[in-house]
Amino acid sequence: MLTRRHIREKVMKALYAFFQSNNTELAAGEKELFLSIDRVYDIYLYYLALLPEIRHFGSQLIEERKQKRLPTEEDLKPLMNFVDNKVIEAVSTHSGLYNLFSKSKISWNAEQELIKKLYFSFKDEDWFRRYLLKETPTFEEDREVVYDILEKIVFQSELIGQYFEERSIYWVDDIEIMQAGVLKTIKGIKEDVMSGFKIQPLHKEADEDRKFASDLFRKTIINSSEFQKEIAKRTQNWEIDRIARMDIILMKMAICELTQFTSIPVKVTLDEYIEMSKDYSSPQSKTFINGVLDKIVADFKRDNKIAKAGRGLVE
Repeated sequence: MLTRRHIREKVMKALYAFFQSNNTELAAGEKELFLSIDRVYDIYLYYLALLPEIRHFGSQLIEERKQKRLPTEEDLKPLMNFVDNKVIEAVSTHSGLYNLFSKSKISWNAEQELIKKLYFSFKDEDWFRRYLLKETPTFEEDREVVYDILEKIVFQSELIGQYFEERSIYWVDDIEIMQAGVLKTIKGIKEDVMSGFKIQPLHKEADEDRKFASDLFRKTIINSSEFQKEIAKRTQNWEIDRIARMDIILMKMAICELTQFTSIPVKVTLDEYIEMSKDYSSPQSKTFINGVLDKIVADFKRDNKIAKAGRGLVE
């Protein structure tokens, strides 16, 4: 699920923390980097664990209403489609997911008030009532109502957002891609093999991604002073100490990729860090960083400081 852009963002934040704290322990900084990357997966797991929990609350509510002193006809003959939803059943009985929930200590048991509020926020919605009233929902109709609960309720919930923010202030930047992973997982559940649907991995190429993150983090730090000098040469009208710290970090990372990563095209590096500056630095940063990096690339190409290898990379 994580792309190279997301990994670059994680490295950027780790570098910012490293330089801000005047840390000198590379290993400790790298450990924090990988912890921040690995914990992103918790968001994906929390979302999936939420579905059986909401269904369980709905089932409990049905049983409680049957025990009322003066139950209504609907209390005695409840609409069971949600409780019997086959897609949620597949999620709740997937052994691989259960093991991941257990390993990562993913549980909503202590958040029953939140579960209650989520359930009551959609139980009377027209789209949900129409689903409940279907005589025998198809598997696709079961899936469609799960999509609706996720996209219209869970993904939009401020309560869920606050819950995640309390666990990590950095998760706010990761939520959208994890939501996409959850929807992809639900889409992959098939009626004929419900127990064998694919769980989305955090990385497509875990070893390569981790090496990329480690190399980018370590090489940016190791060559930090040299990269700083290169930036200072192209910003002579600026006092280097007055350039935004985030701008400096983004440019150092870009120089690191340009000179240390032979398989990444120059254009990809420039595009990535200019785009990141839009989200993480000042409104003027895009133009400033673009101008400085253009000068650096031109000078480095002239001085043969950029060496790319591979088809389509040699200029």
